[in-house]
Amino acid sequence: MPVPLSQLALKLFVAPKPGSDPTVPGLVWEAPPEAITDSGHWEMTGAGGVSARPHAGEPLIFFVEKLAHGNNPFAMGVTIGRVDSNDVVLDDGSVSRFHCWLQRDDRTGQWSLTDAESKNGTWVDRAQAGPRQRMPLRDGAKLKVGEVELTFFLPAALKAFVGERFRAA
Repeated sequence: MPVPLSQLALKLFVAPKPGSDPTVPGLVWEAPPEAITDSGHWEMTGAGGVSARPHAGEPLIFFVEKLAHGNNPFAMGVTIGRVDSNDVVLDDGSVSRFHCWLQRDDRTGQWSLTDAESKNGTWVDRAQAGPRQRMPLRDGAKLKVGEVELTFFLPAALKAFVGERFRAA
């Protein structure tokens, strides 16, 4: 379940509790600039619920962690895709039902992304991943899953990113 940046900022900087710092990496999905209305304001839909898509000025944060639900039989990593059985659900038609997965090497601590033979492709820092090709991830890597652009942050960098955006708002 994604967390709007403003909610995470409140937890981290306004009313922090012990142990509230991120312990897993995060994926940040920001709305493209054209999501701003003609009046220059961003629009919010729904009443109090978390949108499945980001809005201008309100990125969504996905924590990179295996969810405890019985619908995902893929144990090799954190799955990304369009359907609810994935650990990270991206509500976009360009994203395959099961698009790719993220994995952490226990020995080295290095994170990687592997394309799951997706229809519309997966990129890491502008390099396209071939089917089943494992691509190493760096802190701040730019990912493209179908047409969805994400940024991969390790926990400390995720907190710093949220803090910078929060202070700038």
